[in-house]
Amino acid sequence: MLGVVAAVAAAALVVGLLTWASAAPEPSRPLTPAEAERLAAVRVTNHRDVRSGVRLTVGEAGARTDVVGWVDWSRPLAYLDVGGPGAGPDRGLVQAVPGLLLTRPDPTAVPAPAYPPLVPPADGWRVGDVAAARPLRPAVDLLLALAAPRPEPAGDFPAGDARWLAPAEAGGLPVDVFQSRLPGPTPPGPVPGSATPTAGRRSAPTAAGRSTPTTARQGAPGKPGRSTPAGSGPAASTPGASGPAGAWPAISLPAAVRPPAGPALDGAARWWVDRDARLHRLEGRLRGGVPVTLELQRANRPVLWPVAALGGRAGLPRALTGAEEDRLARVATRLRAQGGAAATLTAPVAPGRAVRGTGWLDWTARAAYLSVGGTGAWPGRTLRRYDAAGVWSAAATGDPAAPPPLPPPRTGYAWHHRPPGADGADDIDLLLAAALRAGAATERTARPASRIRGDRLADRAVDVIEVDAGRGPLRYWIDRSGLLRRLELRTRLGTYAQLDLSPEAVPALPPVAPAGAPR
Repeated sequence: MLGVVAAVAAAALVVGLLTWASAAPEPSRPLTPAEAERLAAVRVTNHRDVRSGVRLTVGEAGARTDVVGWVDWSRPLAYLDVGGPGAGPDRGLVQAVPGLLLTRPDPTAVPAPAYPPLVPPADGWRVGDVAAARPLRPAVDLLLALAAPRPEPAGDFPAGDARWLAPAEAGGLPVDVFQSRLPGPTPPGPVPGSATPTAGRRSAPTAAGRSTPTTARQGAPGKPGRSTPAGSGPAASTPGASGPAGAWPAISLPAAVRPPAGPALDGAARWWVDRDARLHRLEGRLRGGVPVTLELQRANRPVLWPVAALGGRAGLPRALTGAEEDRLARVATRLRAQGGAAATLTAPVAPGRAVRGTGWLDWTARAAYLSVGGTGAWPGRTLRRYDAAGVWSAAATGDPAAPPPLPPPRTGYAWHHRPPGADGADDIDLLLAAALRAGAATERTARPASRIRGDRLADRAVDVIEVDAGRGPLRYWIDRSGLLRRLELRTRLGTYAQLDLSPEAVPALPPVAPAGAPR
């Protein structure tokens, strides 16, 4: 009998010891010097890796916005597809650089985002308005802030803030989960804050808008997946999500990564960092307490192609060759010999505005006449005529994309005159004035110029040459015959406005000034 009692007691002791060992996760602690150096090197590692696939989740439940795409930290540039139940009218494509966000809304897009097309659509882009910038801009700012050309000193992480939380896994690699603020100077815009995952779980919205505990989303990027049992301890990993360009790595959410007791930690975020100082996941809160989760897929890193409004694809700027200098020097002569051209204007000049224009330029008469209009906040259609006396403009009705009426009407319109050099000229006026000056006999080519890249326009090979025009850089798209096919202006907003030129016989563009008006 005593033997049986002893055996039972021994078994209970063993069970008690095993239960105690598995139930107590390793406590958090301050970073070791090696861990502090590794965390300090995260942003420079991103900078050296250049590009990565990215998945962002901003907000939660019915207000959640899902984002999938790529980031190029060397430019820097983000190219993303936006979806999720909280995206609303912002659903569609986004390209962003520091301080500037372009959107291409697509209300017919499916709710779940996917990787954007490698070659972005050429049309439909506009500067993001306040409604689009409010949810997306802070998250994009955070994404672009995760790279720096040099590591921060390890001492930049306050001892009371930066802590080791738990071991974990990401894509089969061992990682450490750290808690820390963004290193270095606080970037403009977002400030990551602490995330509050439950022990070994995170919340994913259901179709009814409720949250159910899961360990990761499964399926295409941005789609909520089925719930999976949450494991406990550091080895508990989560299913990955597969997308068109490869599988998302499985990233574990250890039970040790618990929400802080009491108020949320302002400015703190959780970083999943591997032994090579590569970031795999980040959880935090944007300004205003909006939760954000970011995951990186470093195996998916194509070269990104900025849209025309951001200057187009990158090239290798260099000095002009002799032949290129000759073609640039002869542009004015070629334009006057050509006589005129049909003109198509694309001008992303203000948030929410996609401005278009059509009309003609006549370098013989040194006049231009266009119908200009757009979408969003642009105030309808205007007729604009440019000549040596300045700009004449009048509000008009009709389709903004339609050519202006011929001949330019003198009656029935309230024409307003602005002389050359007067205040109030917008970027469209500056671009049209530059286009007329390009064909003037007084133009000189002894200006700093460089070839940005080779390109194609209207099935023709062109050289894109940037010229210092005194009032800012202009880009001349010159084909191999020496004809100017496009003129680009860097706007005050930081975008590029384009004036495409198609050589043809142009109609007469008589002045619109009534008798006795200044000429």
